[in-house]
Amino acid sequence: MVIRQLKPRQFEYLHESLIKKAYTIPLDASYIVNMKINGEEHDVKVQPENNYKIAILQALQIHRDEDGPNFTLITRGNLLSSLLEILICRGIR
Repeated sequence: MVIRQLKPRQFEYLHESLIKKAYTIPLDASYIVNMKINGEEHDVKVQPENNYKIAILQALQIHRDEDGPNFTLITRGNLLSSLLEILICRGIR
């Protein structure tokens, strides 16, 4: 898990985008965002925190082939941090 402090305006924008565009499971405080980066697909699990912080909990790298999808769990801090930075910079599409 990686936690990042955002400016109030950044946090508000990202949080509103999560509410409108991300997938959430009932009674779960986190959101799942599907991201495509350089042809690779990732499902990123993020959670808004107090005091304008956002946490990235984990990510799945999704490999799709004719036998169905294969998943790789990403928990390394440097990769999670990079995915979070991309999410903050480009928003949710």
